[in-house]
Amino acid sequence: MLSGAIIAMVISIAAGTFLRAWAFAIFAIFIAFGLGAATFAQGSSLIAAALSSFAILALMEVGYLVGVFGSGLWRRRRKLPKNGSVADPAHAIDKNRRG
Repeated sequence: MLSGAIIAMVISIAAGTFLRAWAFAIFAIFIAFGLGAATFAQGSSLIAAALSSFAILALMEVGYLVGVFGSGLWRRRRKLPKNGSVADPAHAIDKNRRG
């Protein structure tokens, strides 16, 4: 169970950088219910399998959010100018254009 949770978390973080939210939601539901069904097939009760399924789903959603925010920070860090200025060049153009 722990190895499945770790694998789900790593896949979710990676998916956060590449997949859209709706695509990941569908993917996560299938994976979570699949792991819940596997837990139920191993002899656990239905309630334990359902709780396991929801726990994996919550873990995958948190991993997805970590991946989304991490990739956003990575992209923003790569796009900063060399001098450290964060001024918007489009704003400077709009100030000079009197329309």
